[in-house]
Amino acid sequence: MGKVKIPLKYPVTSNPKILGGIPVISGTRIPAALVFDLLKRGYDLKLIEDEYPSLSTKKLAAFLALMSHSFDASPSKTL
Repeated sequence: MGKVKIPLKYPVTSNPKILGGIPVISGTRIPAALVFDLLKRGYDLKLIEDEYPSLSTKKLAAFLALMSHSFDASPSKTL
């Protein structure tokens, strides 16, 4: 079986059969909130990758792009 290609535009998924539907990094069982919390606490990407080998650089980069994009909208567009 070959590697599953994770589309960069879908770095986070939610499936009721995986962790009860909690949003996870695509292709893993790692909650997106956990990764966000680790980044917020100052963990660098290398340490996160070392601790969670299923999180590739590509998956982390896609997650960071999603997070940064979510902050691009002006407050008036999010209300």
